[in-house]
Amino acid sequence: MNLKKLSATLMLISISAACSSVSNVVEPPKVVVQQVTLQHLSLRETTGLVTLNVTNPNAFTLPLQGVSYHLRLNGVAVASGEQAQNMSLPSQRPVLVEIPVRLQVGEILRLAPMLWRDRQANYQLDGAVRLPMLSVPFQRQGAIGVQQ
Repeated sequence: MNLKKLSATLMLISISAACSSVSNVVEPPKVVVQQVTLQHLSLRETTGLVTLNVTNPNAFTLPLQGVSYHLRLNGVAVASGEQAQNMSLPSQRPVLVEIPVRLQVGEILRLAPMLWRDRQANYQLDGAVRLPMLSVPFQRQGAIGVQQ
C-alpha cells in the first residue's frame, strides 16, 4: 500500500470515528406528536396539519433541518414527504413544529364516504426529525375528527 492510499485510509477512519462519536456527545431530541388534524376536506383538495413537540435535552442549541413523514388514514397511505424547517432547537425547551400535509386526493376520495359518515379516522404517523448528523424517528397512532 503506498503512502497516499494509507493516508487516505487513515483520514477516512478518523472522519468515521469522529462522526460516530457525535452521537455519543449529542443526545437526540425527544419528539412527541402533539396533534394531527384534518383542516380541509373537499373533492379538490385535502389538507392536514401535524404538530410535533420537539425538546432538545442538550446544554446547547441544535439546528433542525427538517422533518420527513408518512401518514396513513384507516390503514391507507394518504401522504408522505419532507418538510424543510431550518430552525434552531433551544436547549432544554420544547418547540412546536407544525408540518402542513397535503393528502393524496385519490386515496381520500376512496375513504371519503367513511370519513363523512363516521366524522373521524384512525391515523398512523411515522417519520423522523432531521438534524445535521442524525435523524430521530417518531411514531404515533390515534383518531382524528373530521370538521365540516
